[in-house]
Amino acid sequence: MTSLEPASIAYFVSSHGFGHAARSAAVMEALHQRRASTRFTVFTGVPKWFFEDSMAAPFGYVRCQSDVGLVQTTPMDEDLAATIGELSRFLPLTSRAMEQALEAVSRMACRLVVSDISPLGIAVASELGLPCVLIENFTWDWIYRDYLEVEPRFAPFVDELQRLYASVELRIQAEPFCNPVSGTAVVEPIARSVQESRPQVRERLGLTEETPCALVTMGGFRASYQFLNRLRDHSDITFVLPGTVDREERDHNLILLPHRTGFQHADLVSAADWVVGKLGYSTLAECFQAATPYLFVQRGTFPESPPLARFAKQRMVCEEVTEAELAAADWPSRLSELRGIPEGAVRGSSGSRQAADLLLDLLESPLESC
Repeated sequence: MTSLEPASIAYFVSSHGFGHAARSAAVMEALHQRRASTRFTVFTGVPKWFFEDSMAAPFGYVRCQSDVGLVQTTPMDEDLAATIGELSRFLPLTSRAMEQALEAVSRMACRLVVSDISPLGIAVASELGLPCVLIENFTWDWIYRDYLEVEPRFAPFVDELQRLYASVELRIQAEPFCNPVSGTAVVEPIARSVQESRPQVRERLGLTEETPCALVTMGGFRASYQFLNRLRDHSDITFVLPGTVDREERDHNLILLPHRTGFQHADLVSAADWVVGKLGYSTLAECFQAATPYLFVQRGTFPESPPLARFAKQRMVCEEVTEAELAAADWPSRLSELRGIPEGAVRGSSGSRQAADLLLDLLESPLESC
């Protein structure tokens, strides 16, 4: 297949938060820049607007439940019993969602299925005889296995998901990944590219270049911070908090933004002097890309957190705080200590281009599975 011929990709994205969607948008945009004739159809429960705001590549959209993930009660806490209930309804994949996905992909003249840890995408590819690429820094079987001691009912789902994930033609592990698997392709952290410069973003926020600015973020989950009054006491710093309100609000040194902010999250990360909040893949990757210092709190029992924290401490300017310390909001006085770019850091580096090149090689290979 030549680079001028159109190629259709079905891209299945985990609906757990916005991190998987951000990673997927970065890869699709990088692939589109290399091969403009590529057509994407995104299958996910993440809102369509998130992809519209995150990439210029044209795409179709099918709203569906692409996975279960973990049922969250707060940005930091999960409900294991509710997760078991959802998994029991989702697996095995013989549901109406599977039928609808099969029908949609069948109509696409699809050449390739990509799954960002969505078991639905892998099952659809297998059923239709299409090649499938898995992009991950963890998989759900690995996550659920860590909870077996406290919730043994995860066991049959671990086995089924492990079988599905092992069946793909190509597995791409994006740094920092949790569970090394032999025979995989490894790429640097995958982050969305910065679209607006730091001066442009700061001007839109009403900030000068000299104004100290901290971005406080909990990823794709609605946040309700109890420490806003304490932040007002640090009037020398402007705090930008997305995902906290329905409409933009400005209150003294606080800029409160909705989830759909009108800003790319990667642009806010690049424009900030510090990023503060829940340790998550997408935020970490964007801080790594921009070399922005990161003050983070781990999700207490979530198995992904320790590998992410190790990577941050080895390769980034960062500091870890506890949930109690984050809530007490005494950390703003420590931000001035988090300065400088770590040795060897390269602004703008991202694994999205590496992942896109691997997909392009597969698309242009002589293997005509679809």
